[in-house]
Amino acid sequence: MFEIMKSHSANLIRSMKKKADKGEALELKEFFGSYSMDVVTSTAFSVDIDSLNNPSDPFVTNIKKMLKFDFLNPLFLAVALFPFLGPILEKLEFSFFPKSVTDFFFASLEKIKSNRETSQQKSRVDFLQLMIDSQKNNGLQKDKSLSDHEILSQSMIFIFAGYETSSSSLSFLAYNLATNPEVMRKLQEEIDSTFPNK
Repeated sequence: MFEIMKSHSANLIRSMKKKADKGEALELKEFFGSYSMDVVTSTAFSVDIDSLNNPSDPFVTNIKKMLKFDFLNPLFLAVALFPFLGPILEKLEFSFFPKSVTDFFFASLEKIKSNRETSQQKSRVDFLQLMIDSQKNNGLQKDKSLSDHEILSQSMIFIFAGYETSSSSLSFLAYNLATNPEVMRKLQEEIDSTFPNK
């Protein structure tokens, strides 16, 4: 997993350097968001989408649609204020996410899952593979295996949690380092002493 993150980090630095060399302003939240998305999708699902260089990829556009979450949405407010409405709305098939987005992810995850089941070569063990393996436990403990819907739900939560928190934290870190040059200098010295010749 470290090598995957290292590869995406190098790609992030290249993209940022390219923009900085042109003298353009950097929207760090966008860069860190793309970086977080690449790391999450690559480590969790073995899907390389390269959202830094390919922002129009369907995976990227659907994730961004999913993450445009409105906390003032009446449906969200109703469930937040009256939690007992949650199961009722679930039975009525109401969702916080657009149907097109959930349909896209369900189709994508089904395709990845079927490819892994038919492939002879062993794929890299990732979050999705662990869930698929838990589903095929040779008929033992059927009540404890995950359904396709549960796998999709867990995958979407993983994307949602990994994308927004990481990109916001990295943006906040960059802001604090930029406004505190003495701290940035100390951090640079510690990095240089820990990883010499890098």
